[in-house]
Amino acid sequence: MRLILSLLLATLLASAMFLTFPSLDLATARLFYDGTAFPIAANRPVEAVRVALYAAEDLGFLLTLALAMRRRPFLNLTARQWLFQMLVYLLGPGLIVNGILKRFWGRARPFQVTEFGGSAPFSRAWAISDQCCGNTSFVSGEMAGATALAISLAMILHANRLRTGEKVYWLGLLATLALPLVTAWQRMAAGKHFLSDIVISALLVCLMAAVLQRMLPR
Repeated sequence: MRLILSLLLATLLASAMFLTFPSLDLATARLFYDGTAFPIAANRPVEAVRVALYAAEDLGFLLTLALAMRRRPFLNLTARQWLFQMLVYLLGPGLIVNGILKRFWGRARPFQVTEFGGSAPFSRAWAISDQCCGNTSFVSGEMAGATALAISLAMILHANRLRTGEKVYWLGLLATLALPLVTAWQRMAAGKHFLSDIVISALLVCLMAAVLQRMLPR
């Protein structure tokens, strides 16, 4: 319960910060803007990494779904733990982020707003607007998927810690942490998301995971 309250508080504080100081979003986006465009958006190697990570997120969900339905332990994780991971993907990136927030909040992406050469007005985090239809900026779907993938990989590493050894375990955790960090950088550098889209997305997925861990029968 303490973890849930801590993550809830972190989400509320982050939201309050971006609501009170919306200029933070514009200031961080401006770091990647060269005056005419966001150059990273056209960088092919970076885009290839993004596509690979996106595919890994989809593959992660499909694997957790298959292993949860299999109802047998695998990689030292029980069927309940695979079910937990599958639900994190389904309810975090799937329902909350892509099903609700990105569908109805209508926030324009950085490259679409007037401050960065677009035609749409800037709207702050959590502000419902009609500046973008469909796949909107608030919050980041790919960041949500990367966070869910990191949670899944961290569980696998922890369950096999004795088998792999401490060195491999900690190196694996560092690589796992790098996945959402790389995703966060790419989405902001390409002008596709504001900082608040990234931070709130990750916190919401972590909060959902903590709630699920508390609710699922042991």
